[in-house]
Amino acid sequence: MRSAEARRQLVERLEQEAEQSPGRYRLKLALLAALGYAVLLVALAATLGLLLFIIGYMLVVRPPLDPYMAIPVIVLGLSGAVVWRALWIRFVVPPGHVLQAGEAPELHAEVERIRGSVGAEPLHGIVIDAELNAAAAYVPRGIGPWGQRHYLILGLPLLHALDRRELAAVIAHEFGHFHGGHGRFGGWIYRLRSSWQRLLEGMAGSGGMAGGQLLWLFFRWYAPYFDAYSQVLARRQEYAADAVGAQVASADAMTGALLRMARVSEWMSAEFWPDVHNSARGQAYPPIAVHEQLVQGMARERLCEANTPAWLLARQADPDDTHPTLAKRAAALEVDPLQPTGAPGAAAADMLGGLDASLQQRFSQEWRTSVEIEWKERHRLAQRERQRLAELQAHPAHTAAEALELACLVQDHQPGIDALPLFQEALARAPSSATGHYRLGSLLLARGDEGQGVSHLQQAMELDAALVEPSLQAMQRRLRGQPAESPLQLAAEALGRRYLARAQGTQAGDEDGLGPHALDPGQLHGLARALRGHAKVRRAWLVRRRLAGTEVMPHFLLLLDWSGSVASERAAQPRIASQIGLPGSCTVLTRSSDAALARRIRQDAGEAVYARP
Repeated sequence: MRSAEARRQLVERLEQEAEQSPGRYRLKLALLAALGYAVLLVALAATLGLLLFIIGYMLVVRPPLDPYMAIPVIVLGLSGAVVWRALWIRFVVPPGHVLQAGEAPELHAEVERIRGSVGAEPLHGIVIDAELNAAAAYVPRGIGPWGQRHYLILGLPLLHALDRRELAAVIAHEFGHFHGGHGRFGGWIYRLRSSWQRLLEGMAGSGGMAGGQLLWLFFRWYAPYFDAYSQVLARRQEYAADAVGAQVASADAMTGALLRMARVSEWMSAEFWPDVHNSARGQAYPPIAVHEQLVQGMARERLCEANTPAWLLARQADPDDTHPTLAKRAAALEVDPLQPTGAPGAAAADMLGGLDASLQQRFSQEWRTSVEIEWKERHRLAQRERQRLAELQAHPAHTAAEALELACLVQDHQPGIDALPLFQEALARAPSSATGHYRLGSLLLARGDEGQGVSHLQQAMELDAALVEPSLQAMQRRLRGQPAESPLQLAAEALGRRYLARAQGTQAGDEDGLGPHALDPGQLHGLARALRGHAKVRRAWLVRRRLAGTEVMPHFLLLLDWSGSVASERAAQPRIASQIGLPGSCTVLTRSSDAALARRIRQDAGEAVYARP
């Protein structure tokens, strides 16, 4: 059950069961969910009940005082607090800007029109956030399946990506979740998954005390099955909500919205955000108006009448994805996704009126604040890369690995120098370098040499599955503005069919991409010397993380065993990251930062690279 392939097979089997016998499937899911709640409640009763018994015994019998008697009281109290935290639900409005009375009246009217068409219950609010997404949010009034407040969440980038007809389909889709009864049962299922996650985080922070190992063993059996069962429910709900969107706005509008969102999301992840992050090489602080830039680019993408790339439609569902694939959703709506979506109408964001500009400014400021620490680390990494470039250029002779590193660094930091001959020389010495083929292929494509560019990108995909999607994205950038059925488009479609499924299977089997740190003794000694300056660091584990396969410098994950408070560790993490001086970028984390990743790091790293004497 742990492997991605086994999980995929389980989900496929459950999807068939839900199709053939939906009543039996929902009953089994409800019983499985009830079992999870029962275990949580029993764990709470066992810890707090035993704690109350011990305290009552001490108050009634009054045995001789012994300092050791405080140990079970403290252990049981902490364990009970962990379980209670898992059951506790915070009743908070989804983050973002809640539309007030009188704000964006045109959008309010459109939402109400669609709500009336669907027959859904009234909303408690409309929230505008900074994501390329829309969601039906439920704020529960208790831990049971009854009593919820409904909020419609619309992302500002989404409003700029879609026209009004497409947005109407998306809003109707979200009301389909509300009106279809998904909120009560589905919300209960969702909250149980959240409860287990909080419980695991608490167990990691408490060291697995007082029965924590038993809960952990149960969770290892229970969680994969419950996640798989609930995932099938979520996918079926998406199909039903798509049908509501098609009924209100038309199947073409619903499909067009899904396809346009997929294309814009691909543009954001492959072009916009990489360009923004690459600017950290030259400036020490994040740009001020990033969402204003995003909106401008979104307008260009919205007006582009490009077809959806076939390789994007060929993507298989991730084992953890609660949404069906694009191809399956389009097939359920009986629309051919390869046909052009047509010229879009007016941007849906026009319905915001004057609120649009103020939200762009607000989200830009919030983004700038949230990425400032990471941005400074990127800038420091760029400075180290430039220092490394100067070192390489100061020596006339290089190894094959150094020759490739030199070509990559010249391309990234010295645009005035032609890196093409450097890549050609490096690949002549290291013909099996996937990164070299990817870099050279992308460079040749950008210069118009499509034949040689595709040839090198294909070799990169053959050598390294992690480079399949980056290579396809490089071809897609070149395809912008080209006519349909061009040789490059046909080549991209053929390569997508050949390599994409294999790449996704490889990535699913090793989703974290962790490996040995590969540092030499001198570098480890320098790391230990830096960590000795922080008294609250007891031990540390280090791994190297594989990112997209296109990086010049490595990225490390440093896990700290921190003896101080959570507040002190959060404040110390960026400071430690800037002091340890590893040959690349580094993310410093603790168990409270990401409990699941921390367990993977300890498992993959083995022995600690540092232990306080």
